[in-house]
Amino acid sequence: MAPNVFDELPPSGVFRDESALSPEFLPDVLPGREKQIEQLALALQPFASGRKASSVLVFGPPGTGKTSSAKYVLGQFKEFTQSAHVAYVNCWQHYTQQSVLAETARLLGLAVPRRGLATDEVRADLLNFIQKNAIRLVLVLDEADRLFHKKEEALLYDVSRASVPIVVVAITNTPDVFERLDPRVKSSLSLQPLDFPRYSPLEIKAILRDRLLKAFKVGACPEEAVGLCAAYAAKSGGDARVALDVLWKSGKVAERRGALKVTPDDVRAAMVEQDALNASVKKRMTGAGDGERSILAALDAGPKYSSDLQKELDVPERTLRRHLEQLANKRLITLEEEVNVDGAGKRRLVRKV
Repeated sequence: MAPNVFDELPPSGVFRDESALSPEFLPDVLPGREKQIEQLALALQPFASGRKASSVLVFGPPGTGKTSSAKYVLGQFKEFTQSAHVAYVNCWQHYTQQSVLAETARLLGLAVPRRGLATDEVRADLLNFIQKNAIRLVLVLDEADRLFHKKEEALLYDVSRASVPIVVVAITNTPDVFERLDPRVKSSLSLQPLDFPRYSPLEIKAILRDRLLKAFKVGACPEEAVGLCAAYAAKSGGDARVALDVLWKSGKVAERRGALKVTPDDVRAAMVEQDALNASVKKRMTGAGDGERSILAALDAGPKYSSDLQKELDVPERTLRRHLEQLANKRLITLEEEVNVDGAGKRRLVRKV
């Protein structure tokens, strides 16, 4: 019998927990964002004690810790008070008024059908539910500029005029779009700006040092590797996610050669891989529409079945199928057919390349 192919592979020798280098990982500390965390907490503090609070506009370039900081503070907020609820909605996945309202309702425990109700009906059901249950709501709208791109910013007007207590935390890479808001909406929302500037190389190093303690085995990732990854990310605009991704790729390069330690050459090889990937993806993304980009954003959290994507993005099956075929042709996703668990028919698993 031929040897098992897995027995022939080199052992995994550098990682302790790879997930600590993923964008979704929420660390116990967020180096370089202490000031922003304190400011967001101060803005929400009155709401925790039943008083009125200003909404917050969290803005800054990609990879500057906006979402992580907001999730960190809101996690602490929920531990601190039982008098307010938090609903986190990603507007890349829920980019219409109805979809945002329905997702907010779902997160609060109110079942709202995805189809069959007009936006006004969904809004009325949600506000009545909030009022009846005396809910004080912190509504987090991540990628909030998406609402403007789809001409759905009227949601902000409705929220600002609601008779129930709602505070909005809007997160965006492009704060300029909020200048389009009607002056009355701006006044009602009273958006307090909170700037997240690009990370400095020293701050990126601090982030990497904290993560590598969780991600790598003791002694498996030297300080020199951290410095190279930080410098690479600094050239890419101070994006911490780039630094974390290159550090992870460096570990994978070391594993492929059966090493017990990441070397500077592993980091350089990972940088070459990243540069090639960036160029390839950029070329293949040329001409991608909003529908295709929404699918890719939804897949950032991991692979999903096409039926789940259809529900999450609230699009017709035919439209989703067309977008998936276009993305597969561009080699931006893979489509894997599986037999349903009950044996009846098949389902497609969609995975981002």
